Amino acid sequence: MMDSDVAAPSILVVEDDALVRMVLCDALADLGFRVEPTGSATEALERLGQLQGRVDAAILDVGLPDRAGDILAAELRASRADLPIVIATGYEDETLRAQFKGDPLVRFFGKPYISADIAAVLKLLGVRDPGGPAAIEA
Repeated sequence: MMDSDVAAPSILVVEDDALVRMVLCDALADLGFRVEPTGSATEALERLGQLQGRVDAAILDVGLPDRAGDILAAELRASRADLPIVIATGYEDETLRAQFKGDPLVRFFGKPYISADIAAVLKLLGVRDPGGPAAIEA
């Protein structure tokens, strides 16, 4: 592993659609992030445990097959109160947004994913810009 890989922020991606997950992970890798891809809430929680806190942020799909994204966000928050979380959704849901209104470490992101927008949201949450080849100024 290269030193730059060790220093790059790590993003836990939770997306059940394999193609969408692949595109998102590729975009994050192009931005210089290390990516931990998972396809379900259960897999994400297991992976977070395996990584022993070495995750800098999580991007969650709201419509997961085994658990709703908001429930997973609450579970992640319970195990890592300092973990920045981006909840991705393809539709507007004010009830969902209201659940996390007071949490400064939760942001919402509309699908489809756009690399520059993802980088900007992560930067808003305080995730360090890894300065990868596709890094942008936000």
